[in-house]
Amino acid sequence: QEPYLVRSNCEYTDYIGDLLAEKDVSLDVRYESEREDWIQSMIMTGMGCSLMPEYLPMHPNLRTRLIVNPEVTRQIELVTVSGRRFSPAVAAFVRMARTDEWSA
Repeated sequence: QEPYLVRSNCEYTDYIGDLLAEKDVSLDVRYESEREDWIQSMIMTGMGCSLMPEYLPMHPNLRTRLIVNPEVTRQIELVTVSGRRFSPAVAAFVRMARTDEWSA
């Protein structure tokens, strides 16, 4: 029953909305902004709460909690043009992407 502050560009809006609808939960949306820093400032003044990505730069005094149930995940794909030579920077990025432990 906490007022909710919407991040306009959140790619999980529909996903979270569907999860809440399954549990018959509705949000009391008080404000919407494209600016995460504005949303964080409003949270710190007590205007409500929001969902934000774990690795988004956060104000140091903002209290956060991880969502563990339901788990929120995403799939990311790296696509390149077949046969095209990579620049040194792209080649290094592709090597890193292929060898990184993404599930960690």
